Amino acid sequence: MANKNMAGFIAALHEGADLLERLNKTYPNLADSFSQEAVIEFRRAPITLQNTQEQQTKTNTSKQAFTEESTNNQGDQKLVTTARELLAIHSFEDVLDLLQAEHGITLDLTQLVNLVGSSAYSVALRREAQEFQSNAISLPQIVQLWKDFGRPPIGDAEWTASSVSRILE
Repeated sequence: MANKNMAGFIAALHEGADLLERLNKTYPNLADSFSQEAVIEFRRAPITLQNTQEQQTKTNTSKQAFTEESTNNQGDQKLVTTARELLAIHSFEDVLDLLQAEHGITLDLTQLVNLVGSSAYSVALRREAQEFQSNAISLPQIVQLWKDFGRPPIGDAEWTASSVSRILE
């Protein structure tokens, strides 16, 4: 996300926290503990542009280290197999959660895609697109969902209806 967009997003988060805090105070009988704690936690560690840039730097460093480690470590083949097996029957987000919960491995979507390879990724995308279509979701809507979900496009610079159509073939 560009700095201008990120700054707008962060401003919206702060406005949302302010509004939630006002609602909690105005309607204390309707405020649940989650909404009250969310405001407290947000105020304790507010999100700033500097924090997000530092986090992005850490993430990029982590991705680079993961890629280098995966390339150099033959023990990762078991992880690759496990991730592929999970991806064959679960959604991308569920696979990331399962790898974290059951194997103590934290990956982002790009790392998962790099780990399982383009073939397994394509099969999982096809399955997801077919599920979307069975729920009357159009190709342009799938494009937007995949962009929103952060699905890395295959080959193209970005998702298009024709690239989704190729996945479905």
